[in-house]
Amino acid sequence: MRIREKTLTILLLLSLVANVFFLAVVFMPGVPSPALSKQEEIAPFPTTPVSSHALEREAGFGMASMQAPVIIQKVEVERGWGPLIYEEVTEEGAMVTVSVEVVPGRGRVLVQTTPLTGTVFQETANRAVALAANHSRVDLAESDIIFSIQGPVEVSEIDGPSAGALMTTLLLSVLEEFRINESVTMTGTIGEDGSIGPVSGVLEKARAAAASGKTLLILPEGNDLLIECQEESRSLGGLRIAGQRPVVVDAKEYIEENLGIHVRYANSIDDLVADVRDPPAAPATTPI
Repeated sequence: MRIREKTLTILLLLSLVANVFFLAVVFMPGVPSPALSKQEEIAPFPTTPVSSHALEREAGFGMASMQAPVIIQKVEVERGWGPLIYEEVTEEGAMVTVSVEVVPGRGRVLVQTTPLTGTVFQETANRAVALAANHSRVDLAESDIIFSIQGPVEVSEIDGPSAGALMTTLLLSVLEEFRINESVTMTGTIGEDGSIGPVSGVLEKARAAAASGKTLLILPEGNDLLIECQEESRSLGGLRIAGQRPVVVDAKEYIEENLGIHVRYANSIDDLVADVRDPPAAPATTPI
């Protein structure tokens, strides 16, 4: 029994000495613990709030946003005679705010899911990032690019390539550090070579842009013509028949005359940047 008691006493003493030594090493000043070293490898995300239509930069990262015209499809259900039900689909323009944020990361392109975004929109986001990085000669391997959209409740899903030109321009404003003119908006696809392609619903988008107070709408050169339906009437056998006739008109002239918003055409990224860049302040003059 005495030998066993001595053995237990010796083991307890050895355990106490080992614990004291371990605590002294872990909490020794100037020696970081393994847990803290692992956390320091994770780059913190910026938390400074940024308002819409603004550009904020810190340590090479930043955020920019712009209002963009989109098309909303509305389905109206009407009941006819008996059990017949008719559905009428109408389209109208609306404005949404598209934002891009560049944060420390691993070279990912991220798109928010509210409202839902389709695969075409996501592919367009990837192309916009590649083109903007190539244009600005900036390596984004250690950055994450995050696109987000805010709009009216009627906009439950966003898809299509018509915001490609706008997303490219937004990212360029962050990478090349220029401010966006808040009175300008645009619509247009972006090609793999950086060309600006035509879109649909130009007239509805122009109405939405003008109603929101925008003074300049940038369109692709491929949208230089519009089809206007003009009313006409003719007499047939004593009856007067009214109808509509499609007429091709110049888009810039028609939109500026009827909607009161200026139009410029663009076919390249450089055209977009030149038109959307906020003009620098006039130099101060000293009276003589």
